[in-house]
Formats: sequence, C-alpha cells, structure tokens
Amino acid sequence: MTQAIPPRLARALQLIDERWWLRHGLFWLASGSFMLWLYLYGLHITPEWRVGLVNTVLHQAYFALLTYALLYGVLPALWQDQGRNRFVARLAAWAVASCVVHYAFRYFVVVPWNRGVSSEYQELHNAFTVCCILPPLFTAAIAASLRVYRQWQQQRLANSQLMRENFQAELQLLKAQIHPHFLFNTLNNLYALTLRQSDEAPDVVRRLAGLLRFVVEQSHTPLVSLRAELNLLRNYLALEQLRYGPRLQLGLEVGELPASGRIAPLLLLPLVENAFKHGSAEQVGHCRIHIRLAAAAGWFTCRITNTKNAEPADSRAGIGLHNVRQRLALLYPQRHRLTVEAGEHTFCVEVALPLQPAARRLSPLARRTARHVRARRSVSLAQPLHV
Repeated sequence: MTQAIPPRLARALQLIDERWWLRHGLFWLASGSFMLWLYLYGLHITPEWRVGLVNTVLHQAYFALLTYALLYGVLPALWQDQGRNRFVARLAAWAVASCVVHYAFRYFVVVPWNRGVSSEYQELHNAFTVCCILPPLFTAAIAASLRVYRQWQQQRLANSQLMRENFQAELQLLKAQIHPHFLFNTLNNLYALTLRQSDEAPDVVRRLAGLLRFVVEQSHTPLVSLRAELNLLRNYLALEQLRYGPRLQLGLEVGELPASGRIAPLLLLPLVENAFKHGSAEQVGHCRIHIRLAAAAGWFTCRITNTKNAEPADSRAGIGLHNVRQRLALLYPQRHRLTVEAGEHTFCVEVALPLQPAARRLSPLARRTARHVRARRSVSLAQPLHV
C-alpha cells in the first residue's frame, strides 16, 4: 500500500520544481560531487584534493555544454507534432558533436593540464580512451530523463486540471437545468393556492423559502448531509400534497439515517419530481407515491414508487431522471446503483449510494446492534404533511 509524501518533503519538492536555478544548481552539485568522489576514492585517480577539484570543475564545464545542447536543442523536437524524424536526426548529430567536443576538450585542455601529475590511472594522460566518453553521456542521459519525466508530469497535471474544469462545467450545467425545473413547479403550486385564496398559502411560502434557502446556501457545496436532503424532500412533498389534495396518497418512510452521512446535493429531488410529473400529473383519479429512505451496511438507498397510467401521454423519463443519471456518472463513477422498473400501472426508481464515512465510524458489532434496535418510522402522507 503506497504511503503519502510527508508534507515537508512535498513542499521541498514543489519549491525545487518552481525554481529553475535551484533545480539546475542541485543537479550540477550532485554531478560534481560524484565526479570528485570518482577522482579521489572511486577510481583512485589522484589522492590530491586540489587536482581532483580542478579536474572536476573542468569536466563539469563541458558536461554542461553537452547536456544543455541535448535538453534545449534535441529534446524539444520530441514533443513537436510530426517531430520524431527530426528528433532522431538531431540526436544523431548531437552524439557525433559530443564525441568531437569531448575528445577535443581532453586533447587541448584536460591532458595538458594534468601533465606532470603522477597517477596509476593511465587514462588521465590519454586523450582518446573510449571509457572517458561514458561520464558525459551518462550525465546528459540522466538530465534528459529528468526533463522528460518533468514534462510528462506537467502534462499529466494539465490534463487532470482540464478534466476537473470540464467536470465542474458539466456539473454546473446539470444543476442549472435542475434548479429552474423544480422552482417552476413550486411557483405553479403557490399560484394555484393564491387563486383559491387558501389559508395554506403562508405554509407554502415557508416551505418555498426552505427550498430556496437550500438552493442558495447548499446546492453549490460538494456534499450535504442526509438530513438536509431529507428536509428538502419534506418541504417539496408538503407543497405537492397541498396541490393534489386527497386524491394523492403520499407516503414517506424514513429509516435511521447516520448523522455523518453525506451525499451530493439535489440528487433525490429530481427523482421525486419525475414521480409527480409522469405519475400524479398524468392521472385523473386516485394516485399514489411512496418514498422509502434507508441506510444499511454503508449504503444509502432511496426507492420511489408511483402509480401511472397504463399508456401515459408522455412516455419519456424526463429531464429529472436523465440529469440524475449524468450526475451519478460524474460524482459516483462505478460506485452507485440506479435501477428503473416500469410496470403496467407502476413506475419504480431506486438509487443506492455509498456512505463510507458512516461505515468507518461504526464497528461491525455496533452495526449489528444498531440493526437490532433500529426504530423505523413510517410517515403517512395521505393528509397534509406535518414535518
């Protein structure tokens, strides 16, 4: 199981990544330290610090020339469209030029500088040995690997940021479609009651204020508590019960919901709206809607059943169910269940969402005990709701 990077180390790495001079300085400091170690201890070229230090500085100078030629002259072709052939050509030219520069530098600078220095390492006085080309090539290869990895990491982060922006844009679009939908229906309910000069109009205004408060204050948050979503449903159901009157038998059954349980906002309301729009609104006589909310074994379940005409005038599922499908795919990818059962006279939708925080807070023994003592309450809404 992978462990997260400690915060201090993460801040240090971010600091290095944001400052080019720090990245390059640390790289050449590490390269020079390794080269000095080779001179003094690794290959035992010389026991004198002064000779090893001067040779290290001389080698780092043309190592840097070859490395930066590779980083800024060859590698950019790798990331250009249709630049693979150009990259191969530049890489081959760089390899030839590196050999020429390396042996010329050793012949005209390194060997004359070390003339008179006694060493058992014979290659120190031979400008054209094959093994001496390996250190500059390895240095340039390591620098190029780090550059390619950093470029890949930046591209990955850019793609992730773009995906998050697209995700948020699509989510806000779906929410923008949901909000006018249920607000339009609620205002129609209020308009019908005011035409009748009903005494229930103040209660409708109070319920509507609760709906608007939820939309303004909580609909833009990533998660809301189950109780807040339940209160939203109760306000909406009370408004619909007042609209349809006694011909609608409305039932709300709520099991014990965990106080810490949270879901994305406005997931359940479109499903309830869909039951009214394609059920009660299309039926002339007696109609029924039953909603059951429960939480068990780390999952929250909402099941909505409504009666409908045998041949409804509009057989489409509506914008509510369509938006819920899209939002579930965005917010709970591969972590939700949405089932639709359409019978001859009934229509049933069930959605199940994981409640991981609630499941982690309860031990298996506590969950079993809670299941035995859970008191389930059923609220019959055949008459106006008192919630």
